[in-house]
Amino acid sequence: AARGHEGVGSDLAPAYSGIADGSAVTKAAYVPMDITNAAQVREVISAVHPDAVIHCAAWTAVDAAEDADKQAKVQAINVQGTANIAAVCRELDCKMMYISTDYVFNGQGETPWDPDCKDYQPLNVYGQSKLDGERAVCGTLAQHFIVRTSWLYGAGGKNFVRTMLQLSRTHDTLRVVCDQVGTPTYAGDLALALFSIIEAGRYAGNEGVYHFTNEGVCSWYDFATEIAAAAGHDKCRIIPCHTSEFPTKATRPAYSVLDKSKIKATFGVKIPHWTESLKVCMKNLKNL
Repeated sequence: AARGHEGVGSDLAPAYSGIADGSAVTKAAYVPMDITNAAQVREVISAVHPDAVIHCAAWTAVDAAEDADKQAKVQAINVQGTANIAAVCRELDCKMMYISTDYVFNGQGETPWDPDCKDYQPLNVYGQSKLDGERAVCGTLAQHFIVRTSWLYGAGGKNFVRTMLQLSRTHDTLRVVCDQVGTPTYAGDLALALFSIIEAGRYAGNEGVYHFTNEGVCSWYDFATEIAAAAGHDKCRIIPCHTSEFPTKATRPAYSVLDKSKIKATFGVKIPHWTESLKVCMKNLKNL
């Protein structure tokens, strides 16, 4: 696993150690394995010859991806890099789990997005690159396993929780959008779910596209308020605002709630509510 989707890479090994004794987890560090270099990918993964690869490395700087001078790199990482890993997994006949995103959808409507929905319409370069990455996996591996998630955060890496903790500690007021709705997802919960599926061998015959987030629905404003309260940063006043008042380079989906019924029914995955998982993450941050 490599770093990329906000914290999931760094949470994978600890999650695995919690459910398996004596099993080896190989972490490929970010610099030694350049996923855009097909030969290097083949060399590193072939040396390990794993049973399964969880591919969570990605360009995730959504606004920066809109810059014309960055888009070739975004494509190289999120599309070609994914294709390189999928090609080696096919050669070695090993399973591949690809972490994708709610940003493949346009975020319109009020019904949770079904994992088998084909009406994608991504609103930004990042979302399109992740969708193209999904297509690279599907086109390379007949037995593909794609897991989309949303609003991902973890104890490591740059993410909304760590940003809000810093800002709510150093600012008297913050303005956070209240008209974008989704579900915060703790990387530790995602990692544990993925490893549980792999460890039990339950992905065999159940390949396809799945959604995983924590339970519950909230806005970014609700999320920020909960983070500040959990940290005891009660001197910071958090003010709700609309997306139109907080323009960004990349257009964000307004409704990012994902339907998790398929992954729960297929694998019996138990999913905590986002507020409970936030408390776990905050405790882990204090212990760092």
